[in-house]
Amino acid sequence: MTGTRSRSWDCSGCEPLLNHRRTAFRSEAPRLFRRRRLRSRGVTALALIVGLFFPAAAQVRHADEDRVKAAYLYNFAKFVEWPAASFSSAQDPTVICSIGDDRLAEVLQQTVQGKMSNGRPVEARTVTNREQFRSCHILLIAYHDKEHIAQILPQVRSATVLTVGESDDFTRLGGMINLVRNDSSLELEINPQAAGAVGLKISSRLLAVSRVVTPSGGGS
Repeated sequence: MTGTRSRSWDCSGCEPLLNHRRTAFRSEAPRLFRRRRLRSRGVTALALIVGLFFPAAAQVRHADEDRVKAAYLYNFAKFVEWPAASFSSAQDPTVICSIGDDRLAEVLQQTVQGKMSNGRPVEARTVTNREQFRSCHILLIAYHDKEHIAQILPQVRSATVLTVGESDDFTRLGGMINLVRNDSSLELEINPQAAGAVGLKISSRLLAVSRVVTPSGGGS
């Protein structure tokens, strides 16, 4: 991972507003990734969608960090395209699942309650087995150890499931999006090849503010 560019967001704020890092996107709706300096805390804040607020402190409390991660998961649904066959009808929800962190699962439920994404309702579920994994559109694998990750990923490898993790080995093992903690920042690593292999299309706007990696471990 050395010698590559890394675009990161400072997650040390308490009331993030979305700020896209490139001014070219500021006039778009929804606007992506707007940042505002919050003088009251003297830190930089982060959010992913205009109107969506969530706290995130440097040396964050667990509850704050969970809210950041839940907001990421909700907003990933806006910037990933699933094959039509992934839904049985236009009314089907986008299902965001998690395994390995009950506290985060609860926060995710609160975050997506009553929310829509691309015209579909969003539903959060806690899952425990292969059959449930494959019913998800997004699956957060919250384990940090290689053994759990290597056990779960093969179970969804042929399914149209966007896999999200938060460990050093995640994309190397074939995961699609990794939430990487770097000091007081959260960085996104994305493996578009893994997503494309099952028919998922990740928006170029999301890729533009992420570190793109390959299965062999390279990045750009």
